[in-house]
Parts: sequence; structure tokens; C-alpha cells
Amino acid sequence: MNIGAGWIIAFGCSIFGFIWLGGHIEQLWVPEEYLIIFGAALGTLMASNKWRNLKSMFRAFFRIFLPSNSGKTSNLGLLCLMFELLQRIKRDGALSIESDISDPKQSELFAKYPSVLKSDRLIEFITDYFRMMMDGTVTLGQLESVMAQEIEVMNQEALEPSESIATLADSMPAFGIVAAIIGVVHALTSIKTGIGPGEIGDMIAAALVGTLMGVFSAYAMLLPISRSMEQLAAADLKPFEAVKEILIANYSNFSPMIAVEYGRKVMFTDQRPTMTELSEGVMATSGNKLTG
Repeated sequence: MNIGAGWIIAFGCSIFGFIWLGGHIEQLWVPEEYLIIFGAALGTLMASNKWRNLKSMFRAFFRIFLPSNSGKTSNLGLLCLMFELLQRIKRDGALSIESDISDPKQSELFAKYPSVLKSDRLIEFITDYFRMMMDGTVTLGQLESVMAQEIEVMNQEALEPSESIATLADSMPAFGIVAAIIGVVHALTSIKTGIGPGEIGDMIAAALVGTLMGVFSAYAMLLPISRSMEQLAAADLKPFEAVKEILIANYSNFSPMIAVEYGRKVMFTDQRPTMTELSEGVMATSGNKLTG
């Protein structure tokens, strides 16, 4: 994610512009205003989210600064795994993969694709629906409906952190106004103590820093965080969507090659292996050619 570089540019240009106008950077340091704004924001965030969502939010926050696990390599591994499973079923029957599906962690087939094994949820998704298909009592419509429902639940859960941060971002300008009003009230009530106009001006200026920080934190900090989380959630769901399309295509009596191609097509273009890469990947891991 480019969020770190983006923040540096946003902060740097804002501070440089302020100094260029003749301001002094210490004028922006008003810890009382920051305490009001970010304390209110933290309290609101905790009050409006369950502990499960808060934990998901913190995990997602740290992930946006890390290199993404989603990419051509991991997607290629998933597609090759699905091809091998379907090819074995076609060649040797469903019982030939029963042990692999029952205990994927001990499966030699799954072991060839460590990028897939890293995701327990993806492994569970794959094995659950292979079992359902192998049972033979589920219709194509029923299979597609159940998979779509589960993916929708995953999507709702994955988007909760980004939606919570977006809601908080919408509130930040209001918290900034609250901090500014408190500062102005303090400045005006200080007139009776006999302080001069210059000091009153400094106090009002300090109060307005709260409004500045509320708006800046909303649009330059929290909204980019929310958007980055949303993009991560979308990327995380793509492997599940690919598995869904592959299994539905296979259930519709398409060959393993065509079924895997259905899954490949739902992946983001910058993370999608080409057909040549897929064919080479399959031959490298299984010695099979990507044929019907």
C-alpha cells in the first residue's frame, strides 16, 4: 500500500505551505485540542463497535502497511491446486482425493502449495465444498446459492473495519469543531482576567487548530485508511470467488482446464496469472499438461 508515502506528502506539503505563509510550526502544537479530538474519537470508536470488530480493525490497520499476500504467485498456486484436484477426480474418481480433502494439512498434494495452506479459512472453504460436491445430493443451484451466501457473509465481516473507520472519519470535523468551541469559550471567558487582545488572539488561533486537525485527520488520514482496508478486503475475497466459479463450472461438466479458467477470470488483472503461466505452473508441480 502507498499509504505511508501518501501521508508523508500530505503532511509535508501542509506543513511546508503553513511555514511558507509565515507560520511557525510550534503554533500547530496544541496538545489540549488534540486530546479532546482524538480522545472523543477513540471513545466513540469503542462505544460503537463490538470487541470482535475492534480486533479486526486493528489487524486490518497493521496489514495496510505490509506487503500484500495476494498476488500472481499465490493465485497461481490456488489455480494449480484446483486443477490438480479436479483432474484427479476426472481421471481416478472422487475417492482419489478423499484423504487430501479429509486432512489437507497432511496432504502431499496441498503441501505443494504453501501459499494456499497459509489461509485456514480458504482451505476450509475448498474442502467443505469438495465434500458437498462429492456427496452428490446437492444440485448446481443449491451449491451456487450456499457458496454465494458464505462469500457474502465474509464480505460483510471483511468490510466492517473499513466502514467503521469511514464513519469515524465523517465525525472528525465535528470533533474538531467541538474542540475549537471549547477553546473559544476558554478564550472569551479569560477576557475578564484582564489579558490583552494579543493573548486572546493567540488563544483563539490555538482553538482553531482543533478545527484544522479535525478536518485534516478525516480526509488525509482516516479516509485513506478506510479505503486501504476496503481494497485489502476485496483482494482477500478474490480467492474464494475464484474457487466458487471453478467448482460451479466443474459441476456444470466443464473440463478442469475450462473450470480453472472461469476462476482465473474473476481475479484482479494485476494479480491474475496468464494462461501460459498457469500451464507452466501445472506442469512444474504435477507433470500434467493443462488439457481437457
